[in-house]
This record gives sequence, structure tokens and C-alpha cells, in this order.
Amino acid sequence: MFSFFKRKPKNQDVAFQDLAQMLHLQEEGPTYKRGLLDSEKLDYSVESLGHIDKYLTVVHADQVADQDELMRVVLRVGAYVGEVIRRNAQTEYHWLDYEVASKQCQVVKEMGMSIGTAAVLWGSADRTCFPLAKVCKFLDNGEQDSVRFLAQVVIAQDSGAND
Repeated sequence: MFSFFKRKPKNQDVAFQDLAQMLHLQEEGPTYKRGLLDSEKLDYSVESLGHIDKYLTVVHADQVADQDELMRVVLRVGAYVGEVIRRNAQTEYHWLDYEVASKQCQVVKEMGMSIGTAAVLWGSADRTCFPLAKVCKFLDNGEQDSVRFLAQVVIAQDSGAND
């Protein structure tokens, strides 16, 4: 009855849009091996994530030890992956930081705070996606944790749920 009084959670959409652009545009503190990224291929299409998978394959093989470099890769690539999902999904997803997301979704709370859950894509309590965590998994495990596949599955499930 009073659902119109419920506030939407405060999102971090603008910050993560900026992070996604920093992936290939940032001059100061550039993304690790930024030269491998072709800006023309990074058009926020699901297909562009094939290019991201190739990039992550190189980063995975390099076994980067510098934690600052890895953090930039996870945040910027994860932001780009999330922005691809946001722009191509039917559900209206928003970036929520861990604190806000853990209040909206029990799964996030149970996972605990980490770089992979520092921000999540939230559409509703049952529509939550973890692009940063997927990038972490790719860096740990390699190609079997494709970010393109993640986006395809989320978008396909989203389409089926809204038919």
C-alpha cells in the first residue's frame, strides 16, 4: 500500500560509468597493458566482451604481482562489463556499493566484503550480478570464466524473465 514511500537505494552509476571509460582512456595511472585494448572495439556491445576476454587472458598469463595494477584491472574491466550488461539488459540495473547492496540482497551480505563485492549490479533482490567478482575469477582461473559468457547469460535470463 505504501510502496511509493520506499526509496530506491543510492547508486554509484556515474562513478562506474567513469571507471569503465578509464579502462582505455586514462593517461595517468593507466590500466595494465592498456595498449592491448582497441578503443574502437569497446563500444559497450556484448560482442566487445570477446575483446575483453582476450585482454584478460593476457593479464591472467602474466601473473601480475602488483596489487595496485590488479585492483585497477578488476575495477575498470569489471565496470566495463557491468556497463555492457546495464546497456543491453531489459532490467534496469544500478551499481550499488557493498554497504548498500548488502542491505538490499542477502546473497551479497552472505558473500561478505571483497574486491569482487565492492560494487554489484542490482536490479532487484533476485536480479543481482557480480561483474567485479567475475573479473577476479577470470584472473584466477583463466578463459573458463569468460566475462562475455556472464553477460550473455544475464541478458538472456533477463529477457526470459520479462517476456
